[in-house]
Amino acid sequence: MPDYSKCVIYTIRTPNGLYVGSTCNFVRRKYGHKSGIYNEKNKGYNYKIYKAIRANNCEWEMKPYSEFPCKSKMEMNIEEERIRRELKPNLNTYQSYSYNKEMIEELIKNKQLITT
Repeated sequence: MPDYSKCVIYTIRTPNGLYVGSTCNFVRRKYGHKSGIYNEKNKGYNYKIYKAIRANNCEWEMKPYSEFPCKSKMEMNIEEERIRRELKPNLNTYQSYSYNKEMIEELIKNKQLITT
């Protein structure tokens, strides 16, 4: 089970794009992204982020954006979505959290369920 007290919101930058993600294990997640770039058998190989990285001679940088200790995956995903809306990345394929859109909009607006 993930240790949500160690969650991090991170960014990946390429020469022409930005991606926002979240994880509780930064090193493992970075390895997962490397696999997505180079491993054609990886289910995400054709995601926008990996296509952009390959199109830019595999030039990319993954950095923590903010530490976000929390209690659950839902809290982590809501915070990731809030940061995505703030930074407006162009390389994310999916929203971080979309269940009951109206409820999520309200939680983000009021910063409820988000602990720091």
